[in-house]
Amino acid sequence: MTNYDITVVGAGPIGSTYAYKMAKQGYDVALFDMKNRIGQPLQCAGLVSTNICGTKNLPKQFIDNEVRGANLYSPDNNSIRVGKDKTVAYVLDRVMYDKYLFDRAQDAGVDAHLGERVLDVDMDNTIIKTIDRKYSSRLITISTGPTCHTSEKMNPEIKNDSFLGLQYTVRTDNVDTDYVNLSINKQLLPGFLWEIPTSPSTKRVGLFTKGSYRDAEKLLKNRLNVNDRIIEKHNGLIPRFNSKRKIVQNNTILLGDAAGQVKPTTGGGLIAGFTCAEIASLNSNKMLEEENNKYLLDYEKQYHKRYDNEFKAQQNVQNIIEDMEEDDFNYMFKQLKEYDVDKIISEHGDMDSQTPLLKELVKTGIIFKLVPKIGVRRLKNIWKSL
Repeated sequence: MTNYDITVVGAGPIGSTYAYKMAKQGYDVALFDMKNRIGQPLQCAGLVSTNICGTKNLPKQFIDNEVRGANLYSPDNNSIRVGKDKTVAYVLDRVMYDKYLFDRAQDAGVDAHLGERVLDVDMDNTIIKTIDRKYSSRLITISTGPTCHTSEKMNPEIKNDSFLGLQYTVRTDNVDTDYVNLSINKQLLPGFLWEIPTSPSTKRVGLFTKGSYRDAEKLLKNRLNVNDRIIEKHNGLIPRFNSKRKIVQNNTILLGDAAGQVKPTTGGGLIAGFTCAEIASLNSNKMLEEENNKYLLDYEKQYHKRYDNEFKAQQNVQNIIEDMEEDDFNYMFKQLKEYDVDKIISEHGDMDSQTPLLKELVKTGIIFKLVPKIGVRRLKNIWKSL
């Protein structure tokens, strides 16, 4: 049996970043991933707010495009534009970016095991099992995808719920590289359609949904223009946030998608994941130094303190959206224009922290004018979460 200080399962951007941080602190770290090629296939829209600069984790060479805002489309094709006079988000080359984060971890001394599937995690004895071997460590960190067996074992009473994400990389004509397009479709709610410009001649067209792959593919193909040519197809699962999910048991912790650390309204988890990797690494160091896993419980507490209010507010918004009809959205977009809500969104909107915008809409009373059918109970839920 091979022994390490830490074994990390899942070499995506969050797992690789955590492994790197622990190796830099002098620990003997192993990083496992069932894939042989990091970053492939692409399983992300690759759009992230400029807040990622605060993580000091993104070299500029992995930015394909910079955008200033979004065009929002109602079911009857009314639209509003929100944005700023500066860059608000980056479109990333996620394949090369993920590979960079993995290579950085290896350069820091992480022992990588690619193409080695972890079959079981023994949380009582801190051992992981692959097809041929067992590996023991002082700490196990699970940073895999939404269908995480360790999360299921930690949370037998919680359904491992997720959305389907489907995306095409498309070659096309005359792409507006400054704005993302977001469209509402009743079949997808609370999901939506997106078009993300990667260059003047390419874009990513995708959606996320609770529905089937077959229905999603049909809807996405109908979205394409006559001259659009599909270069690549990508799909994956997006986890649902659940504030009741345990992410620590004994000396095993969950991180990133495995912990459901994603924004409910969009499914994005890169910045939250990097932030949680920092929280986890600081507390993991204390745990290993003092041989006291109370610090792992501190990681769980600090994560909830940092994100619960924001994610619960977004979850309430998502629940409202899920119950709306197309006529409700068409009405709402007319109200958005009448009350110049695009200016409020442009001023207070933030891809990662949406509570400032919600507070402004509640404070001004505009939220009552936008969606009058949501009912008092749902509005109270939003108010409480703020």
